[in-house]
Amino acid sequence: MPNKFILQGTAKWSYDYEMVEFTSTQKIIASMTSFVPPLHRHEGNIALTNSEIIIEGTGNDKENLTIRLNKLKQLYLGFDDLFPAVSVKSLGLLWQPLRIEYYVSDVETQSIYLIIDFNGMFTHDKEWYKTLTQMLE
Repeated sequence: MPNKFILQGTAKWSYDYEMVEFTSTQKIIASMTSFVPPLHRHEGNIALTNSEIIIEGTGNDKENLTIRLNKLKQLYLGFDDLFPAVSVKSLGLLWQPLRIEYYVSDVETQSIYLIIDFNGMFTHDKEWYKTLTQMLE
């Protein structure tokens, strides 16, 4: 990753098509079990530059993604049908996932659910949401 970042941290993430694969039971168990990380398929590092979000998988996860800011369709901080509040221990009182919908082609979009700098209780998702929203104004 380059050295000049606006924000950087660690990330857990899943694409929308991966979130569909979690069963309702898995989502509920994730909120009831101690020391279990939130629902996700990938882990790595994340950084924000003036023009893009860079995500690099770590360890055995070699999933990398670069999202150009001019390709963003929607930013959303909160829960939805794929990532419900019942899948989080605090039911959303302490943190909420950051969903980014972006264009992968002129007509096709993809969504990614991010959990940034999760420490067992809180995340920095809200800070990323505010920063991205300000940058896109």
